[in-house]
Amino acid sequence: MADEPLLNLNTLIDRQTIDIDGTRFELFSADELSVLASHRFSVWGRRVEALAASQDEEAGAEYQELVDRIALNALVDMPAAIFETLSGAHKLAIVDVFTGLLLRNRLKAAGAMARAMGVPPTGATSFPGSSDITAERPGGGWLKRLLRWCGLI
Repeated sequence: MADEPLLNLNTLIDRQTIDIDGTRFELFSADELSVLASHRFSVWGRRVEALAASQDEEAGAEYQELVDRIALNALVDMPAAIFETLSGAHKLAIVDVFTGLLLRNRLKAAGAMARAMGVPPTGATSFPGSSDITAERPGGGWLKRLLRWCGLI
């Protein structure tokens, strides 16, 4: 177990793809984003969450504009003519998938930090006979906790 690295980094870029009307398009990989671009996506993601929870009528226009911006920036070389044919639901689906890819990378880093600090893996008890399993779980669901852990809420 000591030979296993805390963090395994790969400089080879592996882009995930989506199909739009039978044509394949690539999504940027989280590994190829600059620090500034990664931060920008985080800021945009927090703003999308805030706007989605808002009851303000004017928030709808900003929400749609922000979803469009994130979706367009997540795609590699997306022709404007094709992007304009996408509905709001299509663009939101692209944002959701891309956000999931970003979160996956952040979770890897969080897991490496936890191992470095000696935090026991999920499901492990702190000591024999521990009643950790019967402890009350935090509320809000797994997605909310995941977003909170990654600093998105």
